[in-house]
Amino acid sequence: MNYLKEINGFMRWLETSPLKPTTQALWLQLMDINNGCNWREWFTVSNTTLVARLNVSEKTVLEHRKILVEAGRIEYIPQGKKAGRYRIISLENAANPVPEKPKVEKPTRQEDKQPMNAFEFYESHFGGTLNSFVSQQIGDLIDDFGEENVIKAMEVTLKNGVQNIKYVQRVLSNQRAQEGVKKDAEYGRYLKVVGESKSSTSEETERLQEIARRKGLSGQVRDTHCDF
Repeated sequence: MNYLKEINGFMRWLETSPLKPTTQALWLQLMDINNGCNWREWFTVSNTTLVARLNVSEKTVLEHRKILVEAGRIEYIPQGKKAGRYRIISLENAANPVPEKPKVEKPTRQEDKQPMNAFEFYESHFGGTLNSFVSQQIGDLIDDFGEENVIKAMEVTLKNGVQNIKYVQRVLSNQRAQEGVKKDAEYGRYLKVVGESKSSTSEETERLQEIARRKGLSGQVRDTHCDF
């Protein structure tokens, strides 16, 4: 480590990352102490020594040491009642300052993600600002079809390469019409089954009446019992 180059690098670094005079003085004292240790990577210094050199309280030393650590200028490892260990992060190359540590972004929990409502979905995917006219149309569609169905219709609209609320309306109307046709078909099948059931019952009734006539009996045969 070159003492002069480190000092020059520190002064250049201060131009964009200003520190309080006491913080700067603490760094300079640590540099001087490390110089006396023949530039060891890690060296020990007691708080008492730094208090005496800076002529400040121990609390002040701790406060400004923390600032240097957070600024990335030193590393510090406490050793209980023994003197702590220090490491000065080099700034010898003023042209290549030490890069800041990248911030680690916390992963977003799945439960923290809130699904978009229909209005937000429109603004995010259909482009442009959501005006009052379109907002009213979306609100009406939600009332008629439900918000989940409206969002699904918007997705279908986008897949077809369209960004138009009228197209969304057509998608929803077509879906409802298809559902109506399906229900009509199911109802038709129901009527057919019921009709066949009634037909088979009538045939059985006629068969019983024919047997009664052959035996010389009179009366009407009902679906549930006979009157003679």
